[in-house]
This record gives sequence, C-alpha cells and structure tokens, in this order.
Amino acid sequence: MNYILCDPQRIELYYPFTLTRPLGEMRIFGGTLKEHWEKYLGCEVSYLTRKYLRGLYPLKIEKENILLDPLDIIQILYLDKDLKKQYNKVLFEYDDNTSIDSIQSKIHSMNISSFPENRKKGLSLFIDYNINNSIASFFKSNIDCSKSPFLNDDDGPIVIEKDVTIMEGAIIKGPVYICKGTTIKMGAQIYGPTVIGPYCKIGGEVSNSTFLGFSNKAHHGFIGHSIVWEWCNIGAGTSNSNLKNDYSNVKIWDYETHRFIDSQQQFLGLFMGDHSKCAINTSFNTGTTVGVNCNIFGSGFPRNYIPSFSWGGPQGIKNYEFEKAIEVAEKVMFRRSMKLSSKYLQILREIYNLTSEFK
Repeated sequence: MNYILCDPQRIELYYPFTLTRPLGEMRIFGGTLKEHWEKYLGCEVSYLTRKYLRGLYPLKIEKENILLDPLDIIQILYLDKDLKKQYNKVLFEYDDNTSIDSIQSKIHSMNISSFPENRKKGLSLFIDYNINNSIASFFKSNIDCSKSPFLNDDDGPIVIEKDVTIMEGAIIKGPVYICKGTTIKMGAQIYGPTVIGPYCKIGGEVSNSTFLGFSNKAHHGFIGHSIVWEWCNIGAGTSNSNLKNDYSNVKIWDYETHRFIDSQQQFLGLFMGDHSKCAINTSFNTGTTVGVNCNIFGSGFPRNYIPSFSWGGPQGIKNYEFEKAIEVAEKVMFRRSMKLSSKYLQILREIYNLTSEFK
C-alpha cells in the first residue's frame, strides 16, 4: 500500500515554518513527523503538499493510496490512541485522468484529521511541555548521566546521536534530544524539553525550544519556548522574552487572519523561519514571529511580526532584495559544504512573491 502525508488545508497555521517545507518535516523528540511515520509503517512515505514545494518534496502516487494526517503520529505513538483502523481503507484511487489538485480539494473536504484541536493551537503544539514530555517518555538516555554532575535525566532522557560534540562545562537537563553533527559549546545551559536538529551550534542558555537543523546560537544569551528553523544565525548576546510582565497569555501573529491572536500560551518566545539572521544583542519580545530570509539588527525591540524577506529592526523595516538574500544564503550553505539547489531557489522565489502582501 502507498502512504501519503497530506498537508492540512489550513497550512497557514504553521507558517513561517511550512512556507519552506511540508508539515511532516516538523521536528519533534526522536525525529521529524515523517521519520516517525516511516518507522511506524515500515516503509517510505511521500507528501501531498502545495504546488511550489513538489519539486523538492515529490508525490509518489499509485493506483491505490492511503492518506495520513502528519500530526496523527503523535496520537498513535505517544497518546495511547490506536488509529490503525482508520487507515485500513483506501481513501482514493488514482488513474491518468486524475489531477493532483482535484485530489487535494477532495481531501480537504473530507477532514481526515483526527487531531482537530491542534488546528487551533497551531505551532504551539511543538513547544507544548506536556506533548513533548509524552514523546520523551518513550525514550531512554543513551548515555550514563550518573557519572557526570553536568547531565541530569531525572525529569526526562538525554539522547545524543552520533558525531555530537559536547564541550567542557556544558550543562544539560532532560528531556533533551541532540541530533548528529551538532556542537554544544562550552558552558552551555540546556533545559528540556528541547530538540536540537542536526549540525547546529548551541551555546548560552536554551530552554523548551526546537532547532530544526543547520542553525547557530553559538554564544551567550537566552532562547526559550522558541522554534528556530534551518540556516538561522542568532547573534551573540541575543535573547528573547518568553513571559509577559503581567503573566497574561501571549499574542502571536496569525498568518491566516493577518492579525495578532491569543496563543492560549503563557510562555511563548521566538518563531524564526529559514535563513533568518539577527545581529549581536538583539532583543525579541514575547511571541515574536520572524519570517523566511530576514536580517534583523539594531538596538531596542523589533516589532512582534517581521514578514519574510525583511531587512532592518526597531528603527524600521524595508524589503530585503531577493538577489542579495540569496547571495547570503548561498554563502551560508557553502560553509557547510552544501549547495542551494535550483529547486530550493524556486521555493524561496515563490515565498518572496507569496509573502509580499504582508509587508
């Protein structure tokens, strides 16, 4: 049987992260949603996603196909809900006369999700303490924390993949998952639940956060209750607020309604999309959303919503010219021996055009 992860109709709830990738690429404890699905099913799965992403995330389609909601894997594996029966039927058949767009329209009308409450929570799901602890409880530390005063897995496991470098004096309190190729700098303080993706550089203080991969927060400063996506760089001394002075719920930018809404979260920090950067000593307020390919600098607090391809800070924001942004992205990826592919370039160009209305 052919299994397909289907992006939800209200994909804007997961912007800016799903601007550059399908929802199944979101990272939780132990891997991406897609990786968890493939382990559970014992086979590869593909994506049914938006048109401009299909070049990099192609759809594999056969005559008979079963559609999956990416988020359902959380219920199946970690919340003791057996959803196998739901997927024991063919949701659609495909032939040469069937268009992909018609399939997606049909899927959205079917409401295949069995986790609807998280459509309201959106991105908050991925930094929700209870969800992450439920996931982490299915893992065990793969290192002996009893022999080090700097490693504490009393509240959850510390899982470290291969080729991870942990420098002297780093303090880690689980649950924490660190992916391959990552470097934890000297004196770093990491509090769980935190997930650090592959090939990151992490220093200073990090708490209740997710780094997708290939991003740097190599110096002092605090990042908490935050999500930082790929190819980001956090300047030395940069910190975010994750709690309002009056302890009320944090408001956050909603890409669907184009306004700030109640996140229903008391703790909420920084959401930063792919290839965004900030200079030294940048201060982010609670619930700040930074889009894709932004360059943030200057003293004071930048505004709480910064559209994709923006250049500036508290003194004002202007358009980040596409060619200049791509030039920087190519340099950053080259330093990790990677090349910005034509398919990825096409995605970034589409995002540049797609998000121009928000500026």
